Amino acid sequence: MAFVRVLSFFLALLVGVALLAAAVFVVGVRTRTPRVLRFAREMQRDVINPGALRDAGTPGSPWAVVRAPGGVSGRVYDTPVGVQRVGDELYISLPYGEGTQWLRNVRAAGGATLLHDGHEIEATAPELVPIGQTPMAAADRIAIWVFGVTHALRLHAASSVPVAAR
Repeated sequence: MAFVRVLSFFLALLVGVALLAAAVFVVGVRTRTPRVLRFAREMQRDVINPGALRDAGTPGSPWAVVRAPGGVSGRVYDTPVGVQRVGDELYISLPYGEGTQWLRNVRAAGGATLLHDGHEIEATAPELVPIGQTPMAAADRIAIWVFGVTHALRLHAASSVPVAAR
C-alpha cells in the first residue's frame, strides 16, 4: 500500500511539473521572451523539423516547405511551415514572431520556393500582414490566441508546377 502512495505521489509530481513547464512555455511564447523563443526555435529545428520534412510538401500533408537561400552563405535551406492558399495568395503564420531566420531569408531574397500539396510554387512579394486579415484567423483562432500570434507572411504565387512533372 505504501508503494502505491509513493508511486501516486511521484506521478502527481511529474504531471504537475509537466503542466508548469507547458504553462511557462506558452506564457514565454506569448510574451516573446527571448530565452523561451530561442528554446522553441531550437527544438523545432533540431527535433520537429527533420520528421516534418519527410512528408512536407506532398499531397495531403499538413506541412509545406519554404526553400530559401541563406542571406550570408547563399546555401538553400528547407523549413517546414503551415500554409493556407487562397487563389494566388499564400499565408504562413508566424508563431515565433518576425525574427526567425527563415523569414529574414525569404524577405531578403524577395520570395522563396514553396513545396505545397505536390506543387513547386515560386512565391514572390513577401509581406507581413496582421493575422486577423488572413484566412487563418478563423480556422486557427485557438492556436493563434494561445501562442499570441500577431502576424502572418503573405506571398504571391507567381508560378506553380506539379512536382511529378519536374
